[in-house]
Amino acid sequence: MDKYRAVIDMGSNSVRLVIYYEAAEGASYEVDNIKNTIRLNTFLNERNEIVEQGIAEVIRVLTQYRQLCEARAVSSVTGVATATVRKARNKEGFLRRIREVTGFSFRVLSGEEEAYYGYLAVVNSMCVTEGFTIDIGGASSELVRVSDRRLIESHSFPFGAVTLTRQFFQGEIPTMEELVALEKYITAQFTSYTWLRGKELPIVGMGGTVRNLAKIHQKMMRYPFASLHHYEMKKYQVDAVFHHLKDLSPMQMQGVEGLSKERADIVIAGIVIIKALLSYIGSERFIVSNKGLRDGVYMESRLKAKSGALVKDVIEEGIRALMIHYKVNVLHAQHVDYLCCTLFEQLATEGLHRYGTEERLLLSIAARLHDIGRTINLGEWQQHTFYLMVHVLLPGLTHKQRLLAALIASYKGSKRMQQLAASYESMITEGEQQMVEQLGALLLIGRALDRTESQQVSEVMLMRTSDAIMMHCRGNIDGRSLEAKTLEEHKKKFKKQFGFPLQIEWMKP
Repeated sequence: MDKYRAVIDMGSNSVRLVIYYEAAEGASYEVDNIKNTIRLNTFLNERNEIVEQGIAEVIRVLTQYRQLCEARAVSSVTGVATATVRKARNKEGFLRRIREVTGFSFRVLSGEEEAYYGYLAVVNSMCVTEGFTIDIGGASSELVRVSDRRLIESHSFPFGAVTLTRQFFQGEIPTMEELVALEKYITAQFTSYTWLRGKELPIVGMGGTVRNLAKIHQKMMRYPFASLHHYEMKKYQVDAVFHHLKDLSPMQMQGVEGLSKERADIVIAGIVIIKALLSYIGSERFIVSNKGLRDGVYMESRLKAKSGALVKDVIEEGIRALMIHYKVNVLHAQHVDYLCCTLFEQLATEGLHRYGTEERLLLSIAARLHDIGRTINLGEWQQHTFYLMVHVLLPGLTHKQRLLAALIASYKGSKRMQQLAASYESMITEGEQQMVEQLGALLLIGRALDRTESQQVSEVMLMRTSDAIMMHCRGNIDGRSLEAKTLEEHKKKFKKQFGFPLQIEWMKP
């Protein structure tokens, strides 16, 4: 039975509610996401107690979240609280009042649990096998060392974007001396953990600071791809954003494209954490994750009921979820995938292309998802397919991989492909466009061979002659079938892309 479940993350800077829809077939999707910046850490008094004003503000927001959960008929809500509540001396009374007024119960996470849930979110939504993750919060920052997709080391540092801003910056614009002192302090905190030093591995970042850093850089670069998840920056690009922001007044900060107004006063301290970590580890790569702690909390409860807390294959799980969500004919999609990949391999054997494992993966993804645009509208469905594959997250793929797979899946001809690719010309090369055309032509042929979506063609075999490519099609159909008619429409494209005319022979099983 379909159902809705929710996670509330009560952080030191903001409180966020995320609602997930779980389909009966097992796929899940995020359907609502609401955040309120409360700055709970600023409501701690000198005795580390959350004062009445802070309690009232949290209850006000959570009461609204209760209304949304009731309207959505959410079946269960998991509440987690992090560094500020963990530190508060009156946390038991604080959480009891929340429960009495709103009905929400919260679990106070340890620093190690925060690190673990952030790690889960990353490895279950990215193909990350070796590296580090960092989750920068308002009052704490969690670091994890990942090896072979496993968490092997972690630590929660007792500083975040809010607390460091309050501790080190006296005025509205930090001085050079304050910035130097801040970076020196952060680096000193890292020195006790030898597993951080000299690894030169990528760092995957989570949290509001990270998202804002990426948004600002994307605006600076006029980046055409509308996604944060898996956005990659070099160390010098992180430095460039820092230098762009560090001397701006609060008024000037409000005008920075990509920067949330609610985070303008604390983003510098958060970026300094990233800068210090990149330098200390010796890494040149910083990758953005749009998934974080709350997603990890949800993933743990959903995945453990199946086969453990790790998705076996991130990309395959993402494809399966999209196929369910967009009501793809699974048997047809899988058969087109089989036919396309068979043609791909046989053409390679005949020396007609030199593509490898990654291109085969892109073709396989495109073959299984080419029909998702039909859910939107049958007219111009290829364009809808392209839009969805570019704008809907497909976990495990880089932005370029998503774009190339989308172009292959929506391929109709050279002119249309070039129109779709025009906005993204800075992301792909001429050689990659040629690859899209060749693999797109293969997908058109694969789709034609199952035009009736009845899997009548069971096998295809290619043979290269001196002047043609012979394709033997084995199945319960012949040259008078709809498959044969549709295939004829794409023979010219095949010759254009591979240099040989395509001749068809129909064979009975």
